[in-house]
Amino acid sequence: MFKVRNVIRGARQFSYSVIAKVKCASCSIRLQDQDSSKPGYYTKPKNLPDSKSNLGIQELKYILFSQDIQLSKQAVQHGRDRRCLDDIENTKKELPSRVICKRCSDAVHHNHYKVEEFPESKLDDVLSYVPKGSNIMHIVPIVEFPLHLNPNILKRNDLDTTLVLTKSDQLFKSKNTAIKKVPIFMKQFLKYTLRIDSNKTFAISALKNWNISMFYNYFKNYTYLLGNPNVGKSTLINTLLQKYLGYKVQIDPTGKVCSPSREVIQEALTSPKDFFKIQAAGVSHIPNLTRSVQAYQVENKTLFDLPGYSSAPTELRLEEVIDENWLQRLRKTDLFNHRHMKKKNYESMKGTSRGGCYTVGGIFYLIPPKGSINQIVKYIPGQSTTFKNIEKGIDTFKSCISSTGTHPLSQYCGIKSIMCDKDQYKRYAIPPFIGSIEIVLKDVGYLLLRTTGKYEFKGLHEIWVPRSIKVGIREPLENLIESGYQHYIETHGREPSCPRDRPIVSSLYEVAKDETDVLNAVKQLYLEKTKRDLSARRFADDDPYDVVKDLERKKNPYWYYQW
Repeated sequence: MFKVRNVIRGARQFSYSVIAKVKCASCSIRLQDQDSSKPGYYTKPKNLPDSKSNLGIQELKYILFSQDIQLSKQAVQHGRDRRCLDDIENTKKELPSRVICKRCSDAVHHNHYKVEEFPESKLDDVLSYVPKGSNIMHIVPIVEFPLHLNPNILKRNDLDTTLVLTKSDQLFKSKNTAIKKVPIFMKQFLKYTLRIDSNKTFAISALKNWNISMFYNYFKNYTYLLGNPNVGKSTLINTLLQKYLGYKVQIDPTGKVCSPSREVIQEALTSPKDFFKIQAAGVSHIPNLTRSVQAYQVENKTLFDLPGYSSAPTELRLEEVIDENWLQRLRKTDLFNHRHMKKKNYESMKGTSRGGCYTVGGIFYLIPPKGSINQIVKYIPGQSTTFKNIEKGIDTFKSCISSTGTHPLSQYCGIKSIMCDKDQYKRYAIPPFIGSIEIVLKDVGYLLLRTTGKYEFKGLHEIWVPRSIKVGIREPLENLIESGYQHYIETHGREPSCPRDRPIVSSLYEVAKDETDVLNAVKQLYLEKTKRDLSARRFADDDPYDVVKDLERKKNPYWYYQW
């Protein structure tokens, strides 16, 4: 405690006029210590009591988590004294430490924040940081493909764009698939599905260091990372910084990148671990943390981290829908056990006449058709359970929330009270399929759904999802890429790795809650969605009940992805 108090005393000596010249290490916004209601506010050190017996719990928390502690500790590690700090202030150099604003400190260290303090950014606003003709890395987590992929970014003529598929370790068993097979598959998918002729695709895992060296050799100087929040941009940056001894650099008001001092280079060489702690990009499970562009030097290349953008503002943010502890587990996907993820232990469920449903925390309700036999493999953290119908599930979770943790099923509840209302869910019909599909919920995870036994159409599967969560389906992606690559090799490239005879991804169809003829409703919605894309229409003139009799031959009818 004595050492900690000495550090606090040292922190009091810092000149806070320096802080105004420093950006927050988490959100990249400029720090200020004048107005707590404005962005970038940084709290000054508190006057802690001299006797450790007088320290209260809040003061101890402050010692453990305040930015002043981090600031002064780094100063001690780097041999800074008062004279050196004065020299830094006088020469207007940036403080050699990892300083973050109070907003980020509360959110990252205490998981305490207001949703409105993390506003969603629009794509056009984020692109305003990017000069025309710039090199863009469009970052998309392949584990949630095709969600997060924005074809309009790839189609822009004023940007030189490469598609980077992150989090490959959460989908593939080995890096060989990510390095060799995914680029071939994606080149053909982009060409046949989106009419984009591009061979610039990388599949990586920053966490497992898959394909990072090849990726570094490929990207050009002055490259911008662009993507939705929490797609892995900051994790990728930190992997590059560690591997190539990179560091943050400052951008002057004219947009020019300032060269690092000799001191910075010397620190990187003499103490790389401590240096990385200072230079690392802010990684957090909280979306929209980054609010300004941040530049990094990676050997002889400059890389820019952009704020995450949202394609369309949602009616409700996930923070308003999902319990904060569950949401934290959902977003901290880097903590998943890789081997456990790949065991593919499944749960069995039979469809019932009463609408029996499967759920993980109440975040969604999957309802299989009556008489169907289903296997479900979940890649979503949290306890799963089944209910006799969705109404029973909602009533049970309502009781869990009102009991404040004493209900016997409280551990299965992952939603907030606003979701204890059936009207807060959208009813989606899953278009016809045979065998297996993967259901992807944006920023939540995905499920593998497999129907077993001899095929007989018994009805469509449904999934009820909060109106704030985007959802889609795909053929099982790992199997699709593996088998497609094998076919591609066996035919010496004459046949594509990505299927051309059918769509492999699809949006779902929102149907009325009282709709009874769901299959016909799906066909009509399909015709409506494809009215401007007639080349994508299949089986438009056929009776839908005739179509579903032979799904072996008529694969994936009414599948269509709305980009």
